[in-house]
Amino acid sequence: DMCWVCLGESTSSEPLCCPCKCPRPVHAHCLARWQLHSAGTRYGCATCSTALEETTCRFCEAQLPDWKPILTPSAEEVAKASPTMSVTFNGQVHHVTVKGGPNGYSDFIRDIQSIFGITTEHDMQLAFDCADPISGQLLKLNGAGAYQAAVHCATISAAKRLRGWSRQRRTVAPAAPVADAEALSQLESPSTPPRHMPNAHPCWD
Repeated sequence: DMCWVCLGESTSSEPLCCPCKCPRPVHAHCLARWQLHSAGTRYGCATCSTALEETTCRFCEAQLPDWKPILTPSAEEVAKASPTMSVTFNGQVHHVTVKGGPNGYSDFIRDIQSIFGITTEHDMQLAFDCADPISGQLLKLNGAGAYQAAVHCATISAAKRLRGWSRQRRTVAPAAPVADAEALSQLESPSTPPRHMPNAHPCWD
């Protein structure tokens, strides 16, 4: 048997599994990355396309396992992180603290409407630029349905930045605090978004 995503075989470190009713086996990491890349994508006809490929198999319609734990490098570090998105609209860039959960998306929309002075009667379209939690590959996730996945990627990116700052503090001599301050101000400058910080691009029609 071969993984239907990478066409690789089962190994002791990466066994194949069948997470749904379909007979096709897959590596757990391969499926998780496929789910992430599919975030926000719906399938079905134009009038009833309510199922998300991120969570539901389009063939047998079974629920797929949650991909987030599989692609989370360190749950402890992620729990301490405060995710932020760099939001770009009409040439303006603002950093917005985001959160997941049922109220996270509505709070996010309210925040960016307030920041950019957007009225609520406009239809909104969103595109998220995120870094793959494992490979760092740039992902383009589209639509409001991708928000939770984008927040998770933002949380992992924030955890990695915290880890990097912590290592930097341990390696930089105490006599050079200005270097840390300059690095921090550069990371938080709206004109230079931090590396790996996801970007959200809202559009209103």
